[in-house]
Amino acid sequence: MRAAQVALEVVDRGRSLDEALAAQPAPASPRERAQLREIAAGGCRHYHYFDALLAGLLRKPFDRAGRVAHFLLINACHQIECMRTPDHAAVSEAVSAVAGGRHAWAAGIINAVLRNFLRRRAQLKRDLESAAGAAESGDGDGDGGGDGAGGGNGDGGIDDSAAAAWFAVPVWFYRAIRAHWPAHFRAILDAGNRKPPLTLRVNRRRISRDAYLAQLAAAGIDAQPTADSALGVTLTAPLPVARIPGFADGLASVQDESAQLALAALDSALPSPGGGRVLDACAAPGGKTGLLLEAGANVVAVDLPARVAALRDNLSRLGFADGESSRDDGDGDGDGDANIETAAEATVIAGDLTNPGAWWDRRPFACILLDVPCSGSGVIRRHPDIKHRRRASDIDKFAAQQRQLLAAAWRLLAEGGALLYVTCSILPAENDAVVEQFTAQQNDAAVQTLDAPTGLATTFGVQRLPGVHPGDGFYFCRLNKIAPEIATKTATKTATKTAAETTPNPPAAA
Repeated sequence: MRAAQVALEVVDRGRSLDEALAAQPAPASPRERAQLREIAAGGCRHYHYFDALLAGLLRKPFDRAGRVAHFLLINACHQIECMRTPDHAAVSEAVSAVAGGRHAWAAGIINAVLRNFLRRRAQLKRDLESAAGAAESGDGDGDGGGDGAGGGNGDGGIDDSAAAAWFAVPVWFYRAIRAHWPAHFRAILDAGNRKPPLTLRVNRRRISRDAYLAQLAAAGIDAQPTADSALGVTLTAPLPVARIPGFADGLASVQDESAQLALAALDSALPSPGGGRVLDACAAPGGKTGLLLEAGANVVAVDLPARVAALRDNLSRLGFADGESSRDDGDGDGDGDANIETAAEATVIAGDLTNPGAWWDRRPFACILLDVPCSGSGVIRRHPDIKHRRRASDIDKFAAQQRQLLAAAWRLLAEGGALLYVTCSILPAENDAVVEQFTAQQNDAAVQTLDAPTGLATTFGVQRLPGVHPGDGFYFCRLNKIAPEIATKTATKTATKTAAETTPNPPAAA
C-alpha cells in the first residue's frame, strides 16, 4: 500500500518521488527501503503505459477516493512485467494491501482486473503497439489529448496518445521529443524507461582511475571505465554508497558520465592551478564543484542558502573544507601531486546569483560554470517523477529564469574569460534558444565551438542525448567574453552586413 500511496502522491499531486517516500513510515530494513523505492519509482516510470493497458480492463475509472486502488494495479503490473515478481505473488500482495481496511471494497476488483491482465496482457500490448504505430505513421483517429496542448499535433489531428502511452510519457513530451529529435526520439524515449546505471567520478587528486578500478575488483565489485569521460567508472550492479570502497573518504563521487564532461567542455578556459578564480554558480549539491576542485581550480561555489548545506557536506567528504586546501596525487598514497603545484581552494557562499551585491567582492571571475535549473528532461531515467511534475507550459518559465541567470552571471565574468552554460535538458527552448537570445542582446559574447565533449553539434553548443550517447541528456555551450573594442567592431560588421543583405539593388541604368 505504501508504494501505491507514493505513486499517487507523485502522479496525482505533483510531489517529488523523494518527498513522497520521505512522508511514508520508514521500512525496517535497507532491503525493504530499496524495494519500496523500486516499486514506487517503477510505477511512476511506467505509469502511462500500464494505465493505457488497464483502461481496457476497467469498466470505469476509479473515482478520487479509490485512486489508491488504481495505483495498486499499476504497481502490480510493474512488478509482474519489470521486476519478475511471480504472478500469484503480485496479485496476492495487491489484494492483501486493501483487505480489512477502508479500501476493502476494492479487493475483488483488484483480483479480477489483475487476473484478466495476466490472461490478456499479450494481446493488450499488441493492441497498444499497433495503435502507437498507427499514430507514428499518421493513421490516428484524431482524438488524442494531453496536458492542455490540444488533441492533435498540428498535422491533421493525429492521435498521439497511444504512441505516448507506448513510450510511457505524457503526450506533450512525446510530441516535443519527436519534433526536435526525429532521428533519435525512439532511443531517447526508450532510455527514459530504463533504470540508470550507477556511475562514479574518480577523484584524480587522490587516485588514478586504473588504481580505483583495481580496488573495486579486489572488493569483488565489477565495473568498467566510462567511454567518454576519462574520470568515470560504471558499476555493473548499483550499490549503496556505504558499500562503495573509498566513497566516504572522497576517492569517488556519484556523478553521471555526461555531467563529468563539463570539465572537457571548459578545456583550456579553466585557469591553471593557482591562477584566476572559477565561479560555480547554482553549485549545489556540489558534483561539478568537486569536479573543478579535483582539476586544481580555485572555486567560489554559490547557491541559495537552503541548498548550501548539501554542497558543504559533499566538499567536506572530498577533503575540500570551506576556504581550506587539499592536495594529493593519483597513486593513492597521499604524498602529493607533482603536477598540481598549488592546492585547490573551495569557498562556499550562500547567496543569490541574481543579487551579487550581497556577496560578490567585485573581482571578476576568470571562468564561470553555470549549470542552470531546468526541466530535467535529460535525466528522466534517474527521476521518473519528472514525467508527472512537468507541463508543456513550464518550459517557457524555465527559459525565462535561465536567461535571467545567464545575464546575471555574465556581469561577473572577466574580459577574456569563458562561461560554460549547462543544462540537463534535451529541449532546445532551454538550450540553443536561450543562448541565441542572449548573444543577440550581448555583443561582447562570442560562442566558442566545442571540440569536446562528444555529442550532437547544435547551432551554439553540443547536445548529448540519453539512449544516443552514454550517460544522461546534457547541453553545453561555451561563451567567451571579448574586449569592448572587438565587440564594437563585430557589431558594426554585423550591422553593415545585415544592411547590405536587406537593401534592395538600385535600378539598372537606362
